[in-house]
Order: sequence, then structure tokens, then C-alpha cells
Amino acid sequence: MDRDVFDGLPQFLAVARNGSFSAAAKELGISPTAVSKTIRAVENRYQVKLFQRTTRHVRLTEAGAALFRRLDGPVTEIGEALQALSDTQTMPSGTLRLTVPRTSLRYAVEPVIERFQQLYPKVVLDISLNDSLVDLIADGFDAGVRLGQSIDKDMIAVRLAPAGRWAVAASPKYLDRAGRPTRLEDLPHHRAIIHRFPTSRAAYVWEFERDGKAVRIGMRQQLVVDDRMALLRLAKIGLGLAIVQELEVVDEVRDGELELFFADQLREDDGMFLYFPAGMQHQPKLRALINVVREQAAKHPRPASE
Repeated sequence: MDRDVFDGLPQFLAVARNGSFSAAAKELGISPTAVSKTIRAVENRYQVKLFQRTTRHVRLTEAGAALFRRLDGPVTEIGEALQALSDTQTMPSGTLRLTVPRTSLRYAVEPVIERFQQLYPKVVLDISLNDSLVDLIADGFDAGVRLGQSIDKDMIAVRLAPAGRWAVAASPKYLDRAGRPTRLEDLPHHRAIIHRFPTSRAAYVWEFERDGKAVRIGMRQQLVVDDRMALLRLAKIGLGLAIVQELEVVDEVRDGELELFFADQLREDDGMFLYFPAGMQHQPKLRALINVVREQAAKHPRPASE
């Protein structure tokens, strides 16, 4: 198709809609003279009169009216389609796939989800709960949530939750039966629920700090799980001691389901971060999530030490 076939059509439609060359010129941001010259060029090209001009009025001819009826709807649809195409580059939409550890969903991610959906209803959040380390690109995720120390250096990380304290947790039911530990040396005499990292398959080592020195406690591996939600559940029903992050158990401590010990002798972690490959951050949907994460992180409370 000859590219010149579209020359003059915006000017023709603007004059037809406004009934005025000057009003069309104002709409298009050009001079009335330029509009008039363009219309004449179209009329000469097709050897047809499109407008009847008088000193006071501009009216479509029969041929002009027929052309306007056929062009007005389709051109409007084309304009809307092109605007929608532009909007996909500026307005957040589509599906945003995230990988999130199970326990962090409750204390770190739920507030972000709620706020994000209020602001960006056109984005579908597709969240996979997984405690294992995930290859974002290979597994088709836009971003993930993990502890800072677990994130590869080539990723961009945005803080989601503050550095977290860890503690030994136990239920009152267990403590009434086995006694409350008061010294690190008491721990080996207790039952323990050991967490096994799902990716490396290594068991978590109970290591504390005392007087600036590391103290490793050898706990019997009678009960080992690779799911933190399961670990918390087993601790709550009284099957033994477990090492937990304070943010994981805010509700359980408040409700008296768990008690915490030795928080001052366990190292803090780096905190939870949203992370993603550098090349993904230009997506409007991910930029929108980053903004909400930063907003929510500024409000995130830190639990009081027990």
C-alpha cells in the first residue's frame, strides 16, 4: 500500500469533527493555512470535493460525508489500540510471578500484596511458595523474596523487612514437661526440631555467641524437617525446641503459644529482600512492586525482644 494514502487523513477528520478549519488547526497544533493546504492536496489527489467552504461555514460534501462515515470509527479504534500499546509500557499490567518462602508470606509479603492490589488491579500476582533457592530466570519468575545472605551478588535486592533476630522457641506445653533452659549447656538435654535446608540438604547448626566467641551446640537429630511452616507447627504442639526468627512468630509469642530464649546469643540475619535480575527492573509491573515494597518496608515494625 502506498504510504501517502494516509497523508491528510488526520486533518480531514479534525475538520469534519470540528466543522472548522481554525478549530481543527488548534486541535492538531498547526496553522489554519497548513490545514487548508493539506485538505486541498487530498482533494486534488482524488479529484473530489470534500468540503463546501463559505466565509462563515464549513460543511462536508456528500462525498466527504461518505468518507467521514467510513473512516471515523476505524481511525478511532486504531488510535485506541495504539494508546493501549503505549499504556503497556507505562501502566502496570500483566502477570507478575514471584517465588516466596512460606513463613515470610505472612509477616513480610502479605502487607505488600494487599497494598499492591489496591494500587494496581490490572496486575495478576502469581506467587509460588517455596523455601528452596530458585533460579529466577530458568524457572520463569520475575522476582523473588529471600534472606539477604541467600541472594546472588549479580541480583538487585530491595529491602523488604528489617534485619531479623533469631531465638530458641518452645511451647508452654513442652516447657512444663521438660523444664525451661536457662544456659546454653542445658540445650543438649532437650528435644530439638532441626531445620534442614531444602536446597543444600544440610541441617541447620545450632551456633550461638557468648563473650564474643562462637559456641556450637550439638543437638540430637531426632526430628528433622525441611519446611519452616512444619517446624513452627511442631514446636507449637510441644515436640521440642526450635530455632526461629522472631518475625516468624510474632503472633504465636503474643498469644502465648511459644516462648523465646537466648535471642541475645544468636546472630541477626540480613533481613528479607525482594530480588530480581537487573534486566527485569524496566518492566512497569515490577517497578510498581518495588515502589510498594519500599513503602511497606518503611512501615515494617520490629518485634520487641522477649
